[in-house]
Amino acid sequence: MIVLLNTLTNLLSSEPYVTVISLDFSKAFDTVRHSSLLHELAHLDLPYHIYNWLSDFFYNHSHCTLFYDQQSSLIDITASIVQGSTIGPAAYVVTAGDLAAAVCF
Repeated sequence: MIVLLNTLTNLLSSEPYVTVISLDFSKAFDTVRHSSLLHELAHLDLPYHIYNWLSDFFYNHSHCTLFYDQQSSLIDITASIVQGSTIGPAAYVVTAGDLAAAVCF
């Protein structure tokens, strides 16, 4: 952020305006469905033990919420990549890699 602010400040000293385009992919990893990811991974030339490890990584995760003394029932997690996991960016790229651009007029 400091580098960006410094660059913008320097550019604004010599230019009338500066256009900044910023993309935030932090929520993109929440769109990765485990079944879609594993389907795409099955088509890649991965060693079986790597595919099986990834399959086990995404299998049988659940979530519940505890609020005061009340706990919700467990719900299976079928999408999303754990924030901070190093597999997140690669999983998103594999899943989104076959998307086609849509042109709307």
